[in-house]
Amino acid sequence: MENSHSASPWQTLILQSFLSLYQISAKNTTSRDYFQGYDFVFEFSEAVLYVLVNEVTAEVSQYDIDASQVRVWRKDVANQLMKRHVQVYSSNHSLIDRQSPANADKAVYFIGLTSLTIKHSNNQSRAQANSSLHDVQYEYGSQFFAEDCVLDLDDEKSILQIFSLQNFSKILRQLQTPADVTAFLQFHRSHLTAMQSFDDESTLLGGFLQSSDFYKKALQVQQQLVDNNLLEQVEPRLLEIMHASTPASIEKVSADIIKKSDMWCKLFNSLVQRYYEARAPLPKAQVELLVDESLYTCASLVERILDYKYKDAQSRWNGYIDHQPSYNRSGCHYMLVFYAQYESSPLSANKVRSNYQDLLAELNAHLQEPIMEDLFLIGVEHRDSRDSVNTEVMIDIFYQSGSVINAEMQRLYEQLAELKSQS
Repeated sequence: MENSHSASPWQTLILQSFLSLYQISAKNTTSRDYFQGYDFVFEFSEAVLYVLVNEVTAEVSQYDIDASQVRVWRKDVANQLMKRHVQVYSSNHSLIDRQSPANADKAVYFIGLTSLTIKHSNNQSRAQANSSLHDVQYEYGSQFFAEDCVLDLDDEKSILQIFSLQNFSKILRQLQTPADVTAFLQFHRSHLTAMQSFDDESTLLGGFLQSSDFYKKALQVQQQLVDNNLLEQVEPRLLEIMHASTPASIEKVSADIIKKSDMWCKLFNSLVQRYYEARAPLPKAQVELLVDESLYTCASLVERILDYKYKDAQSRWNGYIDHQPSYNRSGCHYMLVFYAQYESSPLSANKVRSNYQDLLAELNAHLQEPIMEDLFLIGVEHRDSRDSVNTEVMIDIFYQSGSVINAEMQRLYEQLAELKSQS
């Protein structure tokens, strides 16, 4: 069995997912605020991931591989990572003993990714040799860590959470956002430390999506918004989920959330591509904030957009404004402007695109207790599709960071709002 140091599979994983946005360069990880010696480091808004990888190629002469042999290889690959993690982690004793000023408020996860490839040695030519390489599909599950690769549970936060490359790729594709991947990693780690049984990581992922853990952050943030008088009440569906007695009662809601968040991802990806082709790409910092949103908030944004079809003709003609707070970060707020069909309306697409700063400034003045960190204006345009009876939806995105305004400016904005309400 030989170890390959090729970074290709890992780089492919990174480039084909949101991880590429959050990778900390090797140069920057030399800072005293980061653990040293890990293969990859990713920093999200609320978590830092330290990743070790182990790619192994096993050479065999026969085509039929016994399952017990795969288990041995899988055990060896994982234990190699475990030993390396112990060495690397212990060498960072100075960081372990102190709180990092830059990352003190962020959760830390140590991830081990393994890849096992089978190479048949009875081929002669290079072309035949390349075609004889086969990736082994496998997962781990709790029994593996109880019998074949025993975890040190003395320090929960230093546990190395091991996944196969294929399985971790699936997790990234299904959860789509750093916020929800982080929530799943906590769910996975809690199962390991509590020695709770699960067949494999795919089964655990399905259980996560059908559990109240998937909704905990949304409930927490909504309660904060209620306490700050920014939300009238916690959504009834969240309260029902928290009191649900079986996963089956949550499954339907989760399926709907996933479906609608997929719609948001398509809208957002289309916007990013459109801006890029127009040579006016969305700034990377804004992309990072938007991608780091939770699936629950993404689904909520789509629900606002879908509500358009129920609006009366006058609202569509003149345009209207709706609001959606983030249910992942209490300091983020979205203003949705549904563009007017009437071109002379103040909410027409052209006028909003020209004057979005004014709308965001008014929003900032309105949201002063507490001050928001990030304000987004999402322009929504509904167009009749040329090829079908369906409506085509396009979005624009504009951004402003929240800021404190003085009392005099606050009074001016209040007077402006009163004048608008009277007109």
